[in-house]
Amino acid sequence: MLRSLKNRLRAIAPSVLFLLLTWYFLWNAWHGARGLDAQRAQAAALDAANAHLASMNAQLAEWQTRINDLNGPTLAKDMLDNQARVVNNLADPADIVVPLPAATQNK
Repeated sequence: MLRSLKNRLRAIAPSVLFLLLTWYFLWNAWHGARGLDAQRAQAAALDAANAHLASMNAQLAEWQTRINDLNGPTLAKDMLDNQARVVNNLADPADIVVPLPAATQNK
């Protein structure tokens, strides 16, 4: 009786193994991040990250230009005075103030 049970298990084992492997790979294909849809989603995420990187690099270049203008042996006195007025929200009585439209910031 035990021998017949072993023979039946040996006969069924390859089929069960095949079904388990098939189930595993099909389940991963349906629920996993694979295939053309996942590739498109990753490409879109990469494009968005590259656009964000480009905007951050532009902002970095702008700040580096400002810092370089404020550093060095010759400090731009006009820029420093202008920046101090902007920070303190002050204006010189001799200045002519021209209101400009608010700049929109791209995100």
